[in-house]
Amino acid sequence: MIATHKIKLYPTKGQEIYFRKACGVARFAYNWALNRWKERYKNGEKSSAYILIKELTAIKRQKYPWMMDVTKSAPQYAIHNLEKAFKNFFKKQSKYPRFKKKGIKDSFVAVENNNKFKYKHKKIWIPKIGWVRCAENLRFDGKVYNVVIKRTADMWFAVVTIKTPNEAPPVSENQVTVGVDLGVKHMMILSNGEKIDNLKPLNKRLRQLKRQQRKLSRRQKSSNNKRKQRIKVARLHYKINNIRQNAIHDATKYLVDNFDRIVIEDLNNAGMVKNHNLARQLNDVSFGEIRRQLAYKAYWYGKEVVIANRYFASTKICSSCGYKNTEITLSTREWTCPKCLIHHDRDVNSAKNLAKYGSTSEVEESNACGEDRLHDHKGRVVFDETRTNC
Repeated sequence: MIATHKIKLYPTKGQEIYFRKACGVARFAYNWALNRWKERYKNGEKSSAYILIKELTAIKRQKYPWMMDVTKSAPQYAIHNLEKAFKNFFKKQSKYPRFKKKGIKDSFVAVENNNKFKYKHKKIWIPKIGWVRCAENLRFDGKVYNVVIKRTADMWFAVVTIKTPNEAPPVSENQVTVGVDLGVKHMMILSNGEKIDNLKPLNKRLRQLKRQQRKLSRRQKSSNNKRKQRIKVARLHYKINNIRQNAIHDATKYLVDNFDRIVIEDLNNAGMVKNHNLARQLNDVSFGEIRRQLAYKAYWYGKEVVIANRYFASTKICSSCGYKNTEITLSTREWTCPKCLIHHDRDVNSAKNLAKYGSTSEVEESNACGEDRLHDHKGRVVFDETRTNC
């Protein structure tokens, strides 16, 4: 099983200078390789990370001697990342790769295998600079694939990727199914009637964020005060993201601890955020991150995540008698079934329908229709894109 641990670092002045140099080398190598990739394409030549790394290695001592001051992993893995970006582009999973800018997502690979990685109490070893203090000890045991040093809000972090031993997930005695309806006011509404509040970290700090961004816009360009203010804005964004991530971690951990089959909707996040009246609220709750965390945590703990069909009318169907009310709109928060006269809370009713969708018979039927909800070997939810008419 592959796990990553992100640890905050406390580098000295000299170590921070090295980090900035290595980020610059990685950024330069990425941009150089992207430019060469375009040139080779115009000339009808094929490109790969291996070809470009070999070409850069042959010329860097004469043309770019300053690249020798940092670890060779920094430029090499930057070119590998470019190749990965092109593969994602050809799969239509991302846009065409663009040149990197200084100060935006600065990172570099510091350690490339387990042989060069060392750590002791709240310290990790990085080649060429030695021991670097960090905030906590490594949580996982196993073989270290690589260590990426990255800068976020002018703070430095080490992202350690580890292959941990595969342990058999705990077997649960009670196969409890829960339907989870995602929302804006409440982050999650469960089929048992429980509601998990959305903390709305961005919305609560929006006034403060606007004030800090207004100050940033008034600072003189390229001045030291503008740099300081930019760090303040970045720190505030970092705080907002941490609050959101912590709330999602708590909620998803609660679900995998208490339920064995978790049924959620297949939401079209990209299409939903195009609604400018709801875009900020939807991004604040982060439906995609909830789904991502549920997928890998369910894989870790031996639980199952069922993804309901995107066109399954969980909101309009009465969870008691199955009557479909087509008159329900987005503004309808409560409704009474005209057939069985049961009064429904919109979100709880939707969660109950999702729980029924996740029952054994429903799941088998949906799989026959080509709607898969399994995990791949990395714990990600796998979908069958081909839908058959049943």
